[in-house]
Amino acid sequence: MNDKMFSLLVGIFSILSTIQFLIFDLNEVIILDYEDQFSIYMDANPGIGSWVLIHKRNISTGLSTFTIMVSFLLLYCSHTRNYVGLLCYALWIVAYELTSFSIVLLINKHIKEQFKELGYMHLIFQISRMLLHFLCLPFIIKYMYTLFKAPKTSSKMGRHRPSSLSTSNYSGSGAELGTLYRKLN
Repeated sequence: MNDKMFSLLVGIFSILSTIQFLIFDLNEVIILDYEDQFSIYMDANPGIGSWVLIHKRNISTGLSTFTIMVSFLLLYCSHTRNYVGLLCYALWIVAYELTSFSIVLLINKHIKEQFKELGYMHLIFQISRMLLHFLCLPFIIKYMYTLFKAPKTSSKMGRHRPSSLSTSNYSGSGAELGTLYRKLN
């Protein structure tokens, strides 16, 4: 498998993985009994953890949407052999995964004791996704470096073909030149 194909597969994986985790985040049940309003999270006290908990859906939606757009940029730039999109993807994935990991850690502090296993599950999902994204980054960076170092070629140079007729070896009469002229036109 060449670097271009691997970059395309990483882009597709990134899109599908991001959509999957967005669905998990948006459909997470935080209230178990609608009559008693029993929440899996502790009461919010002022701080960044409670703010993240309150705005988790908006943060998750924004991060995921931007990640999907950057993944499509990766696919496009891999196809057109443009290294800038690969650089943007590599930088964004690192920022996205570190931000998502921080959010998971902040939210896990607010989970009630009875539901700590749910927090461990969030951590396992997050760490596995981080590992998959980070293990693909060296291949993306290698392909980006290859594209960056590749010599720029002109499109007209690739289309130039040498003539099949050689004028230096041709020693014919004028009648033969007229026949040759009609064949070429």
